[in-house]
Formats: sequence, structure tokens, C-alpha cells
Amino acid sequence: MIVEGSMARPRARQILAIVLGVMLAVVQLSAVLAIADAAKRRIIPLTLIKGQNYTISDVKKGTSPGIKVVKNPNALVVQTAPGRIELLGADSGAWNIKVTLASGEKVLYAVSVKAEGPPQGDLAPGSAPTAIR
Repeated sequence: MIVEGSMARPRARQILAIVLGVMLAVVQLSAVLAIADAAKRRIIPLTLIKGQNYTISDVKKGTSPGIKVVKNPNALVVQTAPGRIELLGADSGAWNIKVTLASGEKVLYAVSVKAEGPPQGDLAPGSAPTAIR
């Protein structure tokens, strides 16, 4: 059986339109859910100085924090323990930490770390000195 080209193209276009429509719906739904999650969370701004530590206490046991690096992944050292989270400022930068408290409240810690000098940068090795002859 021979399929005419003019008959196959409209069918392919319909399938493509349906697939694109479904993909667009999924993207919009995920955006709506992200906005709803952000609206529910209370934002707590927190500023640390390099070398300073801070304890987030009364964290709901069995949950893990949602961590997002905003600027400089070397800016903060995070240690979790049952019921608390320890933060230590290591270099200048900013992080967002989503936490569920023991009371069930969802909060977002907007942590910024300040340092006297500029960020130390990455840990890429430098070049070796020239050999002595």
C-alpha cells in the first residue's frame, strides 16, 4: 500500500502539535508549583562574617535541607545533625537553604557571607616555576 505524502504530513503535524502542547502544559504546571512553594515559605535573611558560625535549631527530624548555591560554592560549610543544621562562613558568597522546622513551618534562610577580602576563587592549581639550571 502506498501512502500519499499529502496525507502523512497533516497527521505528523497533528502529533507534533499535541506533543508540544503537552510539554508546554508540564512546564507551566512546574512553574506554578514552584511559585506556590515559594509563597508558602517564610524568608529569613541571615548575614555571616567569614569564620562565624550559626546554628539552625528545631529542624524537623528525618528531613534534609534543600540547598541552592546562589554565588560562590565555597562560601559556606554546612553540617547537618538530627534536629539542627550548623553553618560556617568560609568565604564571601550567598546560599539559599530551605528547611522544615519541627513545628511544620517551611522557611527559607537567605544566607550571605561577607569577607574582608575578595573571594579566593577556585582551587585550580597554578603553573610550576621554571627549573633551575
